[in-house]
Amino acid sequence: MWDFILNLLSFTGVEDKTVWQDVFISALIIPVVIFLGNKLLIWWNSKKPSQLIFKNCLNDDSNVYLFHSQMSGADENHAFNPNQKYITRYPNPLPTDQNNLEQQNKQNIDLVLSKAEMECLADIYNILGRVGKVKKINVGDLINDWGLWSDPIFSVGFNPKTIKLIEKCSPVYFELNNGTLIIKNKSINYNCISPNDAGIVQKTFIKDSNNPVFILAGLGTIGTSAAGYILKQNFIKIGKLFGSNSFCIFLKVKMDEGKTSAFIDKIYPIPSWYRIILHPLTYYNFRKRNIFKFSE
Repeated sequence: MWDFILNLLSFTGVEDKTVWQDVFISALIIPVVIFLGNKLLIWWNSKKPSQLIFKNCLNDDSNVYLFHSQMSGADENHAFNPNQKYITRYPNPLPTDQNNLEQQNKQNIDLVLSKAEMECLADIYNILGRVGKVKKINVGDLINDWGLWSDPIFSVGFNPKTIKLIEKCSPVYFELNNGTLIIKNKSINYNCISPNDAGIVQKTFIKDSNNPVFILAGLGTIGTSAAGYILKQNFIKIGKLFGSNSFCIFLKVKMDEGKTSAFIDKIYPIPSWYRIILHPLTYYNFRKRNIFKFSE
C-alpha cells in the first residue's frame, strides 16, 4: 500500500515512504490530541472554584434572575398610589448661594430601587461578569415573575421573594426572628444595634428542582449592601472550601464606616474534609479567625 501511495505522490520529489507514514500518523494524532485537550480544558475549567460555586448558573443558555425589594409609591395609609410624586435634586450654585440645590419634578415612576440593593445588585453583576456569565441575566419582577422557581435565582434583601425562597429551599442555615439573625441550632445571633449591622450570604437549592439560589440580605440597608461586597471579595475562597455545595456566610459591618468595613464573622457549615484537603491554606486562614467556631 505504501508503495502505491509513494508512487501517487512521486511528483512531490519525496521518495522516502517513512516521511509519508509520519505525515499520515500525524494527521490522525494531532486532531485527536486537540480534541482531547479541548475536552480536558473544559473539564478543568468546570472544576475551578469560581465555576463550582456558581454551577448551573453560567451556561450560555441558562437564564439567571435577580430579585430585589422593588417599591412603589403609596399614600399615608400605605395604599398604592399610581400618582406618587418624586424629585431629583442636584447642585445649581447661585452667585448668592453656592450650596443651592435645584430639582427635577417627576411623577408615575415605578418601580423604586433602594441604594443598598442597587449596590448589591451591581456587585452581583460584577461577579457574574468575572466568571463569564454576561448573557441572559434578568431582573425579576415580583409580580410577573413571582411563580418562577425553575432557574438560578439571586434574591437581594429580605423582600417577599426571599421570604418565599426560605420556605421553598433546603438547606437554609439561618433563621430570621424579630429582627435578629440566628445560626440554626447554634447559640449565636446577630442584630443591627447601632453602629453595627449584620447580614447573610446563603447558597441553597430549590427543594423540587435543585436549582441554585443565592440570598444576599442584611438586617439593615448597609448589611444588604455589604452582602454583595463580601461575596465579591470572597467567592473564589468560598468556592475552594464548598465547591458547588450550600453554605451560609454571616457578616458584620459598621454602619458609620460603610460596606467596605464588612467582614465575615462565621461560615456554616464546616467544609467537608475533601475540600479541606484540597485547599488547606484557605481553610486554615479562615479557621485561625474562629470563623468555623460555633461555641465557647
